[in-house]
Amino acid sequence: MAMWLLLVLAVASLLYYYVRRRYNYWRDKGIPQLDPSFPLGNMAGVGKKRSFNDMLDEAYHRFRGQSPAVGLYFLISPVLVVTDLDLVKQVLVKDFNYFQDRGIYVNERDDPLSGHLFSIGGERWRYLRNKLSPTFTSGKIKQMFFTIREIGDEFLASFNKYIDQDEPIDIKLLCQCFTCDVVGSCAFGLECNSLKNQGSKLLEIGDKVFRQSPLRMLYSIAIGIFPRFSRALRLPALPGEVSSFFMPIVRSTVEHRERNAIERSDFLNLLIQLKNKGTVEDEATEGLEKLTLEEVSAQAFLFFFAGFETSSTTLSFALFLLASHEDVQERCREEIIQKLTQHDGLITYDALKEMTYLDQIINETLRLYTPAGQLFRVANESYHLPKLNVTLAKGSMILIPVNSFHHDPELFPDPDRFDPDRFAPESIKSRHSHAFLPFGEGPRNCIGMRFGLLEVKFGVVQVLSKLRLSVDPRTTLPLKLSNSSGFPEVEGGICLKASRL
Repeated sequence: MAMWLLLVLAVASLLYYYVRRRYNYWRDKGIPQLDPSFPLGNMAGVGKKRSFNDMLDEAYHRFRGQSPAVGLYFLISPVLVVTDLDLVKQVLVKDFNYFQDRGIYVNERDDPLSGHLFSIGGERWRYLRNKLSPTFTSGKIKQMFFTIREIGDEFLASFNKYIDQDEPIDIKLLCQCFTCDVVGSCAFGLECNSLKNQGSKLLEIGDKVFRQSPLRMLYSIAIGIFPRFSRALRLPALPGEVSSFFMPIVRSTVEHRERNAIERSDFLNLLIQLKNKGTVEDEATEGLEKLTLEEVSAQAFLFFFAGFETSSTTLSFALFLLASHEDVQERCREEIIQKLTQHDGLITYDALKEMTYLDQIINETLRLYTPAGQLFRVANESYHLPKLNVTLAKGSMILIPVNSFHHDPELFPDPDRFDPDRFAPESIKSRHSHAFLPFGEGPRNCIGMRFGLLEVKFGVVQVLSKLRLSVDPRTTLPLKLSNSSGFPEVEGGICLKASRL
């Protein structure tokens, strides 16, 4: 018994010593840090008492101007949070080759959907990025625009019953249904009918991906910190329900199209070309390596879930902000009507490109409610940071707190105020080039940025060209964002009122 007790004490002492040394990792390098606590590090309370962005804001504001970076700990893993915009530019652009990976857990053997462009790293990322870039050219997106316009009519019609019955509109749900139908059609040619049915199975599956419980959030962080161990245990990156629902949809749709020689102007059609030919029609890509069906499924999964959730979040907040600021809404409507008049009253691809004030509104929405509030990078090899006089070891995790930059009063005075003129050309020139990063920056920026912005712009134009919006009294102001969601999500939801012009 005494021997067992001594053994337990020895193990506990070693564990205590290891954790204590681990939690001084950044301090030993001369980098300021927030003091962690075992076993969650600086993650204590995240998802319940505070959000992930709140944790980063604490680190950012405490050391902003004192140090170009600050140390944090996710469980026992050290993470370097960059607070200096010049260093951000260095990581994302100038020295990108040292920081090309995101360090996200991938397990293609047991979870093929995890092997998508957003997560994978190294040469496979370069290969896939090169293959997929031609699918997001202006010409290819323009072909998909006709699908967006068809579903836009259903989106506008969905407002009618609320107007006729004088009922409040759950604007996030309506926007989710719209973007789900758009991306479902543009990705796979599927008729999701979310607008008609006020929901769909795909929306339910989307909740499994984006609305994680605090426990699921810790699971995602843990498998990311210990990827080799997690792969050895064959742990999936995604909930099993997501893969079991999504893989058969892609497989059956691809087989049906190939069997019947069906071609559509959508993303899946381009992926099928990459699967069968190794290249997209009318576009040149390096090499003729073909995508496997699993790779096709993973990219289709990314296109759908990234495209529908980020766009619906931005669109719903944009409509809320317009409803809250009547002067901005009227100015935006004037631009919309003017440009549509020049295009025979039709919402066209070219008409949307000309709406520059609407661009400012969407950018200001993205600043206030950034869907991707953080950027992660991993050092591919050891890297010296001159500003800190520190050499980062290979595998070091770098975190860029995008949301913190977007709400920094030194970069954006009175940061909680909605002001689209922050993104007038002269205002943009006066700021650091990397102060605004809603889609990332550098070679690994968001490949679907133009499609997402087109989707949001179209939704705003479709609504404001026919309706006037206001905030329903049932909406609790000021808005309170949920601590548990990975995306900006309002507790209690956003209710709007609409009336016909």
